Amino acid sequence: MQILSIEELEIECSLSDGKENIPITYLLASDHAVISTNSFLAEIIRNLQLQVVKVIKSAIKGNLVAGQTINCVFIEGFNFLKESDYQKYIRIDRRKEGLDITTSETKMKDIHKIYADGSYADETKQSGYSGFIENPDGTQQIFHRSFINGNSNLMELLAVLDGLQRLQSVEKIQVNTDSRFVIRGLVQWVHFWKFNNWQTAYGREVKFAKYWQQIEPLCEGKLIEFKWIKGHSGNEKQDFCHQMAGECARNSDGDFTTI
Repeated sequence: MQILSIEELEIECSLSDGKENIPITYLLASDHAVISTNSFLAEIIRNLQLQVVKVIKSAIKGNLVAGQTINCVFIEGFNFLKESDYQKYIRIDRRKEGLDITTSETKMKDIHKIYADGSYADETKQSGYSGFIENPDGTQQIFHRSFINGNSNLMELLAVLDGLQRLQSVEKIQVNTDSRFVIRGLVQWVHFWKFNNWQTAYGREVKFAKYWQQIEPLCEGKLIEFKWIKGHSGNEKQDFCHQMAGECARNSDGDFTTI
């Protein structure tokens, strides 16, 4: 995508497949992309309009300038999560080729469950995460780690990574987390980052790229159900992970890894 001009209310750009250039006008006030050309490629881009808008908005965060070229990756049939989806069970099925992302009001049965949380303590400049695995047969497993430095988002990601590593042989998994950052990353953004050489739309390395690169293959061949749990909402198992992660971040004893 080539950025042609940037005005107060609109951005003019051009999207090319190497053979044809499609002019696009992004209207900031309405958060809408206008594609006036009529062609086969234009129709494809029109159907991917939400993804086009997401790319432009992401690029704006990177101090967009006229003349800039943005590397774009679009996935046909891909739908981004809506706010209401976080009240449901979000499923991504990667057992077959392609991406199948759906939501449901009801959870899957007989499934391995991961509860995960992460924390950072300003007073100690330490971070930590904790996880809780509940298997269909009733057996349970608790895991946790402490780190020097780090931050809450990274700990949330590492907690889920650790849980998935422990369930590598399992096909159906439910991930419970209070982190929309992790859910959005694994359900939405990781697929675009992977095809864009782990760079954002404006050419910067994805934050925590090496950990996203570790966790993404763990989702291949699996049906993973994500459940967002609001923090401090009374979910006993999630609250347990929250408390344990906080203790890992505040504790001055034990083994610490520098991150």
